[in-house]
Amino acid sequence: MPLTIPGLPRAFDGLRVAQLTDLHMDDHVPLAYLRRVIERVNAAKPDIVLITGDVVNHSMEWIDQAAELLAGLDAPKFVSFGNHDYVPWNARPGPFTVIADPLEKALRDTGCTVLRNRASSIDREGEKLWIVGIEDLWSTRFSPADAFQGLDGRKLTILTMSHNPDSAPHVVPYLPRLILAGHTHGGQIRVPLLGAPLLPLVDRRFDQGLFALENACQMYVSRGVGFLMRARFCCRPEVPVFVLSAK
Repeated sequence: MPLTIPGLPRAFDGLRVAQLTDLHMDDHVPLAYLRRVIERVNAAKPDIVLITGDVVNHSMEWIDQAAELLAGLDAPKFVSFGNHDYVPWNARPGPFTVIADPLEKALRDTGCTVLRNRASSIDREGEKLWIVGIEDLWSTRFSPADAFQGLDGRKLTILTMSHNPDSAPHVVPYLPRLILAGHTHGGQIRVPLLGAPLLPLVDRRFDQGLFALENACQMYVSRGVGFLMRARFCCRPEVPVFVLSAK
């Protein structure tokens, strides 16, 4: 998917960015299916993979499998967390990180860069592209101010991982060029002409796809690959691969 990013440094023109989100690893999402997803991502030959949360589904038991699965990605991997990555059986985790902390360690040990309210850069030909990851909006740890500390979006090209699309109004003032989100699963069930009856959002506009926001920012909301209930209708799973361009 071609995606124009104003001000993109020339060295990153043509960069292939895969977004992987909402794996929801647990007993209900077949591991064999997720392994095929990883194979599909590798076949697309992205330069980087941005993983935008809900890696596991409230489950301590799947931390090691999640780390092993994502280690199979060939490209550099950057991870932020979603609301299901923090505590068992609670989609609104508040301040608790019973799952998130050991999940972070396991992912780091297998080569992932985990970004929880912080930023990292990739370098090409002396130029930088910044990747920012923000803790989930439904946790009390959500802090764009900490994530963007020291970054000036007027001078830098910043791609941001923020799991919940409702976070956009809080993130856009920091002037990222692109926000990648998931969380919605596209509704999983979409009724022709009516859209998705069930969405875990306040702003129901942000159900799926690409949106133009203020300050020349764009947001892409991916339908993701996993599910909470094993049902999709008119709402196929997706792993978007963006080809960045400055023009």
